[in-house]
Amino acid sequence: MNSLIRRLAFLLLAAPLGPCAMAAEYPTKPITLVIGFTAGGPTDAVGRYLARQLEAELGQTVVVENRAGANGVVAVQAVKRAPNDGYTLMLGSSGTLSIEPVYKKRVDYQVLKDFQPVGLVASYPYLLVVPSGSPYRSVPDLIAGARAKPGALTFASAGSGAVNHLAGEWFKSATKVDITHVPYKGDSAAIADLVAGRVDMAFLSAIAALPQVQAGKMRALAIAAAEPSSLAPGLPTVAEAAHIPGFTAEPWNGVLAPAGTPAAVTQRLNTAINKVMSTPQARDTLLTLGQYPMTGSPEDFARHIGTQTERWADVMKTSKIEKAD
Repeated sequence: MNSLIRRLAFLLLAAPLGPCAMAAEYPTKPITLVIGFTAGGPTDAVGRYLARQLEAELGQTVVVENRAGANGVVAVQAVKRAPNDGYTLMLGSSGTLSIEPVYKKRVDYQVLKDFQPVGLVASYPYLLVVPSGSPYRSVPDLIAGARAKPGALTFASAGSGAVNHLAGEWFKSATKVDITHVPYKGDSAAIADLVAGRVDMAFLSAIAALPQVQAGKMRALAIAAAEPSSLAPGLPTVAEAAHIPGFTAEPWNGVLAPAGTPAAVTQRLNTAINKVMSTPQARDTLLTLGQYPMTGSPEDFARHIGTQTERWADVMKTSKIEKAD
């Protein structure tokens, strides 16, 4: 009897200490970082850099697992169902976390309910570009040309619901011009037709656009960032050039864990992410990828998701974009 009492007492005392003990020891085994896109893209590139740096910081292997499909939703579903112990994480994207929930009529996840935001990682501004043979040499030129020929000009995107689709619609509605949307299946096809002059403009990531600009195949008119950038020296912001207050098109990435992940584990990961993304090495490496490092607390990341979701919902409303099935 005494032995049984002692055992029960031990279990009662140990039970509330379980999560705390786990957090103090974390991590004790490899971590999986799930990425919802194929290898080679901007999210994959920054994810692999982050994984390498976290291995050194946390003292454990960080395995990158690409689970591409449905604009990142395949990865969302996988991580949503994973154990909330900090060993399965997701590098989420702005498209999946802040656009998909407002662009689609139905999504079977609620970002801030199903996930614990851990930390922001990076952002990458888009450039407003035209073909090198375009008559438009500035944003005011482009707007004037669109007003002179309503509906005749076209803008390319990576597909309906992509960041550069909504950015183009925002540009249209804010400048009161009629430019026809041409959706492609990814940026590669859009770039090919833009270079060939078959479409008139596009918002493209700096890493995709700058090689074409430097090769003389495209002309960059502005950067869709909050302020001028060293990524594209000398370019005005779209907000400034088009007189659209607050206009930005900067996709971003951040790490999330399944909801219910212990706070101490979340904080351990956040501290490590902030440390590795705050170094000059991170700044220089991401600059070669057309990106900027981001840092902040889990609460900062949660607020960022919320404000970005509201922003794109407003763009959908003011641009009269119908939700997709």
